[in-house]
Amino acid sequence: MLKSVKPLEPVIKWSGSKRSVAPQLGQLFPTANRYFEPFVGGGALLPHRPSREAIAGDIIEELIDLWECIRDRPSETADAYEVRWLSLQREGHSAYYKIRDTFNSDRDPHDFLFLSRTCVNGLIRFNGSGDFNNSLHHTRPGISPQRLRRIIAQWSTATKEVQFVKADYREALAGVRRGDLVFLDPPYAGTKGRYSKVPFELQAFYNELDRLNTIGAKWILTFDGQAGRRSYDSAPPEDLYRARFGLLTGNSPFTKLMNTSIDGVVESVYLNFDAPAESLYRAQHRRAKGTGSTGEVDMQHRLLLV
Repeated sequence: MLKSVKPLEPVIKWSGSKRSVAPQLGQLFPTANRYFEPFVGGGALLPHRPSREAIAGDIIEELIDLWECIRDRPSETADAYEVRWLSLQREGHSAYYKIRDTFNSDRDPHDFLFLSRTCVNGLIRFNGSGDFNNSLHHTRPGISPQRLRRIIAQWSTATKEVQFVKADYREALAGVRRGDLVFLDPPYAGTKGRYSKVPFELQAFYNELDRLNTIGAKWILTFDGQAGRRSYDSAPPEDLYRARFGLLTGNSPFTKLMNTSIDGVVESVYLNFDAPAESLYRAQHRRAKGTGSTGEVDMQHRLLLV
């Protein structure tokens, strides 16, 4: 069991990352034979997984290519970032847009890492043609190569036994068996299409949750919630889960990008198993500190939290 107490600094910037609450969510992880994460994104929960054997997937192929580079070739990946970073310092914004054009043509994962580290607010965004289209963050130089090199080395170690797969979540979960744990962090229903042209269909997703229940796998889902005045209310059918509570996960990068407001994001966390009350309390503790509330727990699903 890994169960890291302190989250690693992010190696891949990813909107919606659970890095700030990874220790709290990790408190909920039961023992498991294997760990599955089919929407891996920035992988914040990977160092907290309860088993060394893990399968992590994503439908964004360039992201999986980059994870494999970090796992297998950390020095080469750090060197590639340093070359691009130095080019940006010498040439300014033109270097960024040259690299962006090259990435959209060749899909080099090292270009993808550089772009994720230097674009506006670290937002990974593709247009309707599938091209990366976020702009340079002019007021930030990007993380220093020396610092990122240390972070890449840490993540290389943390992911040595993780199998990364380019797959739809259903393909990534096809091999799940009883005794396995699945962590699911899919896109909000209200933001589908931002990262991929492939639509995210809620009913198909709920069907997969039902399948996992049937085979006896345990899962934790972070999904709908609120960001300021906006609500993403797509709660799964109640017969699929046993517990639900809210967790403050940070601020919305999208309203920050639009310069409209700084909206706190409270996401709903769902479990299909009865977690110990102490684990649930610890998982909610951050929200209590940030909002003055202990959070609301859905008691109708047989949760005892005191």
